[in-house]
Order: sequence, then C-alpha cells, then structure tokens
Amino acid sequence: MRAARSIAIAALVAGCGGHAGARHAGGSAQQGGGRAPLVVVGDSLAFGRFADTRDDAFPQRVAAATHAPLALLAAPGVTSAQLAAQAVPSGGGVVVVEAGTNDFLYQTPRRRFADDYRALLAKVTAESPGARLVCLTTWVPNDLPPAKIPASFYNATIRRACSTGAVADISRLPARSGMRGPAGRSTYLGPGDAFHPNSTGHAAIARAIESRLG
Repeated sequence: MRAARSIAIAALVAGCGGHAGARHAGGSAQQGGGRAPLVVVGDSLAFGRFADTRDDAFPQRVAAATHAPLALLAAPGVTSAQLAAQAVPSGGGVVVVEAGTNDFLYQTPRRRFADDYRALLAKVTAESPGARLVCLTTWVPNDLPPAKIPASFYNATIRRACSTGAVADISRLPARSGMRGPAGRSTYLGPGDAFHPNSTGHAAIARAIESRLG
C-alpha cells in the first residue's frame, strides 16, 4: 500500500469474479440476468494484492460465492478521502467498503479520518440505496513499528461510522500464521510481499464478509 504519485482507479466489472468485463469509472454494473452487482470499494487489498491469481482475491471470491456480478473500484495506496473523490459504482445489492489501512499508514488525523470515512460511506450508499453494507476493519500486521495514532482508533471509527451496516473484522487476520507472504513469491500482480494477504489471507477476508451477509 505504498503512496502513489498519481491515483489510477481501476473500476472492473466482471461476472461472478471471472475475467470478462469492462474497465469503467463508476456507473451501474447490472449484469447476470439483471442481478444487482456486488460493489466493492477499496485499496490494494480490494485491488487483489497479493493473491496468487485474480480469482483468489477476496472481491472475486465473494462475487462467486454470492453469484453476483462484481463492480470493483480499487487502487493501491488510496486513502478514504481519495476513494470518496472518485465516481463509485451504483446499483449494488451488496456494498463492501475496504478502506482505512492507508489512513493508518499515512496517519490521517483523527477528526479528518472520521469525516473522510463517513463521506465515503455516504457516497457509496447514496449510489446503491437499499443495499446491504459491509465495512471491513484495517489490515495492519503486528510487526509494524508503533504509530502515534494506533490502528485501534481507525478500527473503532470504522465501527461507529458503519452503524447502518455490518462490520467484518479482519484486524486479527494479519497476525495468523500463513495469511501473508512469503515475500518474493510469484503472483498475478508480480512478486508478493510480506504485508498484503496471500491467497489464504484473501480467502479468510472473503469468509469474514460472507459471514456478515448471513
């Protein structure tokens, strides 16, 4: 989740997590016989880093499990404010928001993060009225150096802001064995690192989301 000098948001629409689809900045993604799409908005985790294959990434896994077309807005390095500044997919039946990890890494001030995250939720829910909302907590490995603003603050803010939806807590997953790394392994996005989830980690994230959908 390194900082990017320019933000290139990839909006990928793909049926049931497959490879077909059109790159598209926001808009509606009604596909699959009129079924409402699964909308996922997020950073490098939602982008797929660092699953072995694209189909292993958590958005594609959840789309396949729910038999919904996928409308994905994601890019490495983005904060909640940067996501909220983009056109987001509309018409979702389920909306998943995976944001906040980069705010922790960049140490977005407390009040600003609370405002930015609420603005992001307001935007995605306005574009998909009536959709079921799932918010993910942050992905922060416990081997990172201590930070002035701890990850627990960002997670607590996410929980408060997501009061009208469900929260999938993934904050403990990075500490579990086998969820990350090893660094340098081959993935569809290039060599993996020891920070982002591997395919096992992405599968665990997908299960956490699915558990909140019932």
